[in-house]
Amino acid sequence: MKKQKTTDKSKKATDVEARIRAVATEMSAITEFAEGSIKKAYSTYAVKGGGRRRSKTPQYKFQTRGGRGQQKVRHIPDGQLARVRELLESGKRYRKLEAEYSRLVTEAAISGLKKTQDS
Repeated sequence: MKKQKTTDKSKKATDVEARIRAVATEMSAITEFAEGSIKKAYSTYAVKGGGRRRSKTPQYKFQTRGGRGQQKVRHIPDGQLARVRELLESGKRYRKLEAEYSRLVTEAAISGLKKTQDS
């Protein structure tokens, strides 16, 4: 019975190592990404009667954090909105993979410690 547990542990370790390699490959495939959000704003203008009106087409702005935590805002031209959204999705995917990679490496390191203590 003890040999069965050992093979299960070694199988799990190889599975973790294989997943670590797969995650690292996925992370290296993501070459461009952005972190931040898209803000939609409408410009307003004054009407003759003294009222204010909102424009029909929105203006999109990209918000992110710069150095020292300062907020940076950049205008996104209409033709580039889809590309910026793709970059943001890539950024979210990269951060998820980064968290999973960190968790798997920690798990592998801890299981390595357990192996040395058991011996």
